[in-house]
Amino acid sequence: MVQRMHRQIIRILEKGYGVFFGAACLVLALFCFYHLDVKYVDSWDEARHGVNAYEMLENGNFIQHTYNYEVDTWNLKPPLSYWGILLGFGMFGCSVFGLRFYSALCYLLTGIVTGLWVGKRSRVGGILVLGFFCANTLPLYAHLARAGDADSLYLMLFTFAMLSMLELSKNKKYLYVCGLCFSLAFLTKSWHAGMLVAIGGLFLLVTGEIRRIKWKEWGLFLLSIFLPLALWFGWRYGADGLMFFRQMIEVDLLARTGTANFEGHSGPVSFYWEMVFGNTAYIYPWVLGVCVLGGLALLVYLIAQRNRSAGAKNVVQERDKDETNGISERTAGEGIPDNTSSSLLWQYGWGLGLWFGVVFFGFSLMKTKLIWYCYPAIVPVFVLAALILGKCIGWDGGEPGEESGEIQENHTKTVKNWKNQILPGMQLLLIVGCVVVVLHFMKGAYETAIRDVHGDGFQDFLKLSASQDSAYAGWDAYIQVPGEKPEQLGDWDQNRLFLAEISGNFRCKDGGVVAFLQAGPGCVIYLDRENYAAFAEELWDCEVLYLNEGYPYVVLGR
Repeated sequence: MVQRMHRQIIRILEKGYGVFFGAACLVLALFCFYHLDVKYVDSWDEARHGVNAYEMLENGNFIQHTYNYEVDTWNLKPPLSYWGILLGFGMFGCSVFGLRFYSALCYLLTGIVTGLWVGKRSRVGGILVLGFFCANTLPLYAHLARAGDADSLYLMLFTFAMLSMLELSKNKKYLYVCGLCFSLAFLTKSWHAGMLVAIGGLFLLVTGEIRRIKWKEWGLFLLSIFLPLALWFGWRYGADGLMFFRQMIEVDLLARTGTANFEGHSGPVSFYWEMVFGNTAYIYPWVLGVCVLGGLALLVYLIAQRNRSAGAKNVVQERDKDETNGISERTAGEGIPDNTSSSLLWQYGWGLGLWFGVVFFGFSLMKTKLIWYCYPAIVPVFVLAALILGKCIGWDGGEPGEESGEIQENHTKTVKNWKNQILPGMQLLLIVGCVVVVLHFMKGAYETAIRDVHGDGFQDFLKLSASQDSAYAGWDAYIQVPGEKPEQLGDWDQNRLFLAEISGNFRCKDGGVVAFLQAGPGCVIYLDRENYAAFAEELWDCEVLYLNEGYPYVVLGR
């Protein structure tokens, strides 16, 4: 009964794999795009990238990015992520949804491609890994899947490079995919892409693949890396010489990675463990536990396989010595178990281990700590956990990794009982456990990243108060509304500046009421009611351009 129920579930999953996989993709798409524009625009990387992209569009310059129409020397990333935002602007207009669209799309593609890769090895695992992507609370909430910055595109390219790396033993053409993905990752997040070099180099060494690459393949690999970089370098050099590249090295590489207090983002070595992988509020420690237990079991199996292979080889050699006939006809590997499967498992193990370990420990040792730096280390944990759980759920009790088979008649009663009752019962419990755990953390991710997010009153007012078609669109804009730093009253925060630009195409000026009063005609100022009342005498001759009773703000013009 138990065995029949287990086999029926596996049969349904196998036959309906396409339907289940498609449904899981749709759920992941929901997690990516639903209410994508509800949350307020973050004032740091998201707003900065949005301004850079919008001003590229306004300036007609798609290589040199600016902030408030001056060359940006704070955001020192190459332009690929800005072009992604421009794609969203082109499809959905200059809006918050357009700002975030390409990030959501990249995360969705990352999940689908990862699911397809896992699904080729375990169909149950392919569906399960998509559930993990839906339960991935932190990247869905902060600075990746639903944010208009560079991290989602970077994660996608990083993941594609790593999955290609795992396929090198099958086809060396994947080497060129790795090279191209590294190049594009560098053009997205700059020096962060160095992690790919470290992982790839170690993988080639420990697996011995480095000895099997021909000179021609090395040449094409280097071309796949340096051709896109050379095109960008030449284009950017023509815009402002070596200035941008010098800033990339001095600020983005040396200062930000080597100095904890450069921007105040410090933390202990245990930062990523405490905040992510050891935090039981999220799914990460649970899937990491599966990886540790499954990895140890796999290691024992692989060592046993090697020992059996060596023993079988010795038996064949001893038998050959004793036999007097047919020695010359015996093939070299006859009677020895095939090690192709084991070698591939070793490669996958090394690849996934390096993928996680280099990212996790590498960023843990760096001085600057930001939670999204470790996001690429989450994917290999999801992949390995899905493979392990998928294989365990579908295992028939024979050699690990084999497809289901019939129980032999000469098996003992104990073995039959194990295969008929105990193992299927444990597998049914595992299926139920996987469903419950994934749904629990999916619910948490939905509530945190989608349902409970909220906007900002002044940001909403900014979006309502102006449009590209309004009579005062394109004017100089001032502000006298309390912001992130009370001592900088009268200055534009980055998120407000972004919304002012995309809403009214304003040219944002700092200085508040004092600067506004000194300016000539053709300018607007945003005020809250308190500051409006405080400066009523000075502003008596200004026209009220927009006032909404639902918000305590007003727009004046002159």
